Amino acid sequence: MDTRPSTSVQRRQRLKLPRRRWHVLGALTALLCAGLLIAFFLRAPAPNIDTNISGDLVLDPIPQPLAFTNLNSDETALPDLLAGDVEPGENPTELALATPKTDALGNVIGASPEPAAPSPTTRATSGVDGPKTILIDGKPIIGGSTELYSNLTTPGPYGPLPIKSADGNSALQAYSRPSRLVPSREPVSLVIGGLGVNRQLTQRAIDVLPADVTLSFAAHSNDLQNWIMKARADGHEVLIEIPMESMGFNPNDPAATRTLKAGDVQANKRHLDWLLSRAQGYFGVINYNGDRFLTRADAAAKTIDRFSQSGLGMISDGDFLTPTLPPLAQSVGLPYAKGFGLIDPEPNVQLITLELDRLASTAANGTSPIGVGFAYPETLQAVTAWIDTLPGQSLQLVPASYQLNK
Repeated sequence: MDTRPSTSVQRRQRLKLPRRRWHVLGALTALLCAGLLIAFFLRAPAPNIDTNISGDLVLDPIPQPLAFTNLNSDETALPDLLAGDVEPGENPTELALATPKTDALGNVIGASPEPAAPSPTTRATSGVDGPKTILIDGKPIIGGSTELYSNLTTPGPYGPLPIKSADGNSALQAYSRPSRLVPSREPVSLVIGGLGVNRQLTQRAIDVLPADVTLSFAAHSNDLQNWIMKARADGHEVLIEIPMESMGFNPNDPAATRTLKAGDVQANKRHLDWLLSRAQGYFGVINYNGDRFLTRADAAAKTIDRFSQSGLGMISDGDFLTPTLPPLAQSVGLPYAKGFGLIDPEPNVQLITLELDRLASTAANGTSPIGVGFAYPETLQAVTAWIDTLPGQSLQLVPASYQLNK
């Protein structure tokens, strides 16, 4: 009997590995499948992305060169550029020396000057033949000055403030547009305001409106001085709009922080210092709102006196009754005119045309009314068409300052 301890022995079993030929066969199969897939995609039609790849492309005919003209040919007759101006046999140089020289308008150079145009404070009431005037888009360049007068300003806390000069000159006299009233015609005026806020409409108003239309700019608008210079260069006279408290005062209005309010004398003085120093070159002011402020004489008195002391004129838009304003202005010597009212209570061409017709009827009675509107596209359209009808109604468009200077 074997007395040795028993030992459990676990024999290793031999694993059977795949033969080499099976590896080679599998690899060849995989390569064959990949090749078939590539061939399939290469032969497949491309997706039709462009649905308009077929058809004819129409091209404009290529312009042919102009027929050649041989100017050096003896057979070609050249035109006589002096035909009708110089008789055959005359020497054009001798003729030019013997003829008085004239400028582009036909005025003889060196002749005695024509009488000067009347000053802004003197309006001609009889027809006097003056020098010829250049017209650009129907607008005369007379009055298209951008000159500013330093003796009409004084330093203020926010910038130059308007004053009367030592010799009595004023912004009203210096910056209002001269005008001549044609005999047998009645004057009528227009003020188009709200300018300076929208750049596109502001530029359009300057471009399309005749120079005798007075333009009014919001005092709080950006780049105010530049706009005033552009308007005056085009011949327009300029007002600035002073924001005043209304019954429905909106504190979110862009001009609310500088609005003149009843019962706030010190704040109103500061606001005017800022508003009036925003630019130079305007001849007067016009109200923006104000049906609460201007109807109270106790509230408006100091402001009206301030305008007078500054050498300005004032026009109210006439949108509401201000019974105490005319006597108040007269008491402090402020040149003042009440407007006819708003010609565009709504931006509607038909409605604006009706209001303009009412303005014309009023002007026919000799009252020299001043219509006031805003630079709505509809207003500009109606106004430009209406102005063309004025000569046929024996009316003449004159600047709004005409009422203050006559």
